[in-house]
Amino acid sequence: MSKINTLMLTGENNHDWTRSAPFCRDLLEASGDFVVTMVENPSAALEDVVLLRDVALFFVDYNGTDWSEPAKANFERAVQNGAGVVILHAANNGFQGWTAMEEMAALMWREGAGHGQYHEFTVNIVAPTHPITRGLPDFVIWDELYHRLTPMHNVPYTVLATAYSNPEKGGTGNDEPVMLVTRYGEGRVFHQVLGHVWPQDFGGGYKGFTMATFENAGFQRSLSRGCEWAATGAVTLE
Repeated sequence: MSKINTLMLTGENNHDWTRSAPFCRDLLEASGDFVVTMVENPSAALEDVVLLRDVALFFVDYNGTDWSEPAKANFERAVQNGAGVVILHAANNGFQGWTAMEEMAALMWREGAGHGQYHEFTVNIVAPTHPITRGLPDFVIWDELYHRLTPMHNVPYTVLATAYSNPEKGGTGNDEPVMLVTRYGEGRVFHQVLGHVWPQDFGGGYKGFTMATFENAGFQRSLSRGCEWAATGAVTLE
């Protein structure tokens, strides 16, 4: 089987993309199923139609300056034609007003969204028959649990996993989505809401400054499987 040609789009984020993006690149390549090109200037990369020709998966770890209009158009076209997309954590904070990206994500951090403390909680699998989560047990993770994400443009989506947003930790008292899937044209989208790593330590000892979330086995397994599904529609990874 040929490896999944993946374009990782990063370079700006309020979270520490200098650690998260290389970690995810290395995680995927270590599986043996992916070859990943990581770019720090998404606009320039997405304007290169030759580069995009063989991309099967876009991995978006980006929250910053809007991409150029030609880059957006090429990205939309590629996904409509069947390229997969993975949206990681704070990537759902950005792209304000870009309808296509908002439709791909299905849920976005918009007015009214928030999160409590970086803390330990349980991720509950609620769609156990989906290829990504089939056989995947519930798992405990340290992370930043987003709440009250905004559904965008009446896009239908399927929630694969949730976590209880504990009011004692600054949460809502509700079960909040942490993994979901949707479609954009022929393209499959996996939205991994988990994935916090902060660029500052706040004086020392802040666990959200560590790579604890990314080092979690459940996070790694679900992310890898979500990437494979978005690219191929099937999951062979354990």
